[in-house]
Amino acid sequence: MDHPPSFPSLSPRHWSVSGKLIALVAPLLLLFVMVTAWYFAGTQRVQAVEQQVNSAARSFLNQVRADREYYASVVVPRLLKLNAQVIADYHQIPNAFPLPATFLREATEMAARTPSAYRIRLVSPWPINKQNGMQDAFHEEGFRSLMQTTEGLYSRRDTVDGTTIVRFLAPDRAVVQSCVDCHNAHPDSPKHDFRLNDLMGGIEVSIPIEAQMKTAQRDQVLLLWASAGVSLILMALLVWGTRQVVTKPVLQLTKEMETMLVAKEETGETPGLEKWAETAMGQEVRALWQQFRETQKAIRVHLIDRNVQLQRQTEKHQMLSQRLLELQQITQVMQQSTSEEEVYRILGHTLRQVLPLRQILILRLNASEDRLEIVWSSPKRGDLGLNSYPVWDNPSNCPVIRSGREYVVKDLRRDLTCSFSISNEGDGAYWCVPLVIGGRTIGVVHLVSSVTQCWTQDARQWIESIVNIAAPMIGHLQHLERAKRRALIDELTGAYNRRFLEEFLAKMILPEERRKGQVVSLLIIDLDHFKPVNDTYGHQVGDLVLKAVASTMHRILKESDVLARYGGEEFVVVLPRTGTVEAAGVAERLRLSVADLSLRKLATLAPDHITISLGVATYPTHAITVEDLIRAADEALYQAKSLGRNRVVCTTTEAPAAPRPSHEEG
Repeated sequence: MDHPPSFPSLSPRHWSVSGKLIALVAPLLLLFVMVTAWYFAGTQRVQAVEQQVNSAARSFLNQVRADREYYASVVVPRLLKLNAQVIADYHQIPNAFPLPATFLREATEMAARTPSAYRIRLVSPWPINKQNGMQDAFHEEGFRSLMQTTEGLYSRRDTVDGTTIVRFLAPDRAVVQSCVDCHNAHPDSPKHDFRLNDLMGGIEVSIPIEAQMKTAQRDQVLLLWASAGVSLILMALLVWGTRQVVTKPVLQLTKEMETMLVAKEETGETPGLEKWAETAMGQEVRALWQQFRETQKAIRVHLIDRNVQLQRQTEKHQMLSQRLLELQQITQVMQQSTSEEEVYRILGHTLRQVLPLRQILILRLNASEDRLEIVWSSPKRGDLGLNSYPVWDNPSNCPVIRSGREYVVKDLRRDLTCSFSISNEGDGAYWCVPLVIGGRTIGVVHLVSSVTQCWTQDARQWIESIVNIAAPMIGHLQHLERAKRRALIDELTGAYNRRFLEEFLAKMILPEERRKGQVVSLLIIDLDHFKPVNDTYGHQVGDLVLKAVASTMHRILKESDVLARYGGEEFVVVLPRTGTVEAAGVAERLRLSVADLSLRKLATLAPDHITISLGVATYPTHAITVEDLIRAADEALYQAKSLGRNRVVCTTTEAPAAPRPSHEEG
């Protein structure tokens, strides 16, 4: 969009809004400066009055001091030469020559008849001159100040009888010895050790400034009222000018915007501005009007497209809401499940409703046996034996288990298929979705369809959502199962207890026609000479020895191996998919590790070392039932004990049967 043309003319219609506002605000700023100047001028006037009063008082006091010094240094000595007695009450002697104090008293009495005149009086802080004693707080504060310094003048503004005055108190000190002698000799003197330059009293001068203060205050008030009136006028002018320059053009622009918003169809050309608005508004507002016209055209063009997009988004939101509702219902149904089998059934039923599936297989990773196993299929697959799926005994061959990611084949005839899949034959497609809990893959959902290119983006997102809902439910049920298994753990050693061992062996050793090719080895372990350990060191040390031995064997065994406490100091180890030779090797490693264990590190009073004896038997080589397998391993253990302990003995078919020993021998 082109920028609006600029106008080089300097006519008022092309001024910017900011320029016009500055032109209107400038008089107000100028007036504010003037008011401020006059206000400070009024304040300085008051200060000037106080300075004049201060200078007049100092001049007057200097004159009074000069007169008193003259009388004290000239007149009084002459009186003394004439044998006149000059005492503190000298002014009461008939026909006495007037002293400076008398002059001051008479001048004060005369000035009292004129309210606007100066007032002068002598003030004495001593009881020797009670007639001129201190009368108010000003005198007390003044004398405290004068007594602390040899030079100075104490003054302050005060109000007396409703009149504002400035009061000054100057020190009156003894300048001749006759003043000192007179005060020391007086019977009312507070002390008789006055010396020259001591404070005899003070000279108070009061100067009224009521008239000057009222005049200054009146002038200030008038000036402030005048400036306030002018400011209001200028503010009204500013408001009026802003309304003409900005408000009215913007209001007209707002009305045009409202018309555009409520119009359902494209209208004609935007009406032009009134003549007064073209002249009054600034260049910025005029450019805004031009931009508005262009924007109005662009908005009209995009309105229809926007409505179409909104309609599509509304449809997507409705579909998403429907999907979320369905997911919520599926979640509620799965949450009510009490077994993994029920979760698998709900998952399979839901998946069949979404896609035309030929086969659904759900495989679970059995970590204890390190194998994948089918836990649910639809329809049922009776043709899948234990050895018919290449990844059952080697889960790492499955790319989904190995990577934790999905594996998709959209067309079996064209796409690269998984070399270990059982669905590579025929037409169609398949998709392997991982069951993931907390970043750990616990299984695979294998979906097979007779239709190619059926794994669309929407279908994959929907199925992944369903699988992601099912995975936590399966994990929760597995967690409950593990919690049940914890009840089968021996608390002292951390190994499984005898109850779990019996249940586990019952699952592992099945009739031959149901479990072909299964090999399980059994180790029965007994601690050598353990009974003397309990008798000598106590049962607490014996428990520490049992825990240490069990911990050592746990470190040697694989995760798929099962260690159980069979009773007392006897342990049993079940080794799935392990033959006799490999089991004997495991037993020998356990024996050496326990023999190398230093028990003194656990308890100071414990024996230095302990050994174990082990008997080995294998299913189905030496027995085909649980009872026979335990009996065969127990007989091998008895032989190890008979041959001197601390050794491994494997059951052989030629081995003679021997009575089961009593384990109380240790």
